[in-house]
Amino acid sequence: MRGLGCVVLIFSLALGATAAVADSMRCGSYIVSDGDDQSRVLDLCGEPRRAWQDGFIEQVVRRNEGYYEPPATPQPYPRLPGYETETRRLIPVYKWEYNLGRGTFLKTLVFQGDTLVRIIDGPRQ
Repeated sequence: MRGLGCVVLIFSLALGATAAVADSMRCGSYIVSDGDDQSRVLDLCGEPRRAWQDGFIEQVVRRNEGYYEPPATPQPYPRLPGYETETRRLIPVYKWEYNLGRGTFLKTLVFQGDTLVRIIDGPRQ
């Protein structure tokens, strides 16, 4: 029974290790992963085979100001205590496609704004 527990432990560690590196891509001797910006990816991997904008994401940030402090510069409308401030912005979504050579998977990198958020494996080339 002890041997079976060891095999299960090794299998679960191997499965966890593959899940941890799922969103990374090797470009030569460098690794690109989630959180990298577009300029770093461009420097390490070069120009993508194909690049396009794939819509927008709307981000809403809400803050509750709790107490009223008069601002240093005049505001177009006064903020009253306890009112919530909402800021909205549109973040463009870009997709870059890389073909890393024969026998490798086609990689699609998804950027939200300037930040890499996902790497998708496509068909084998």
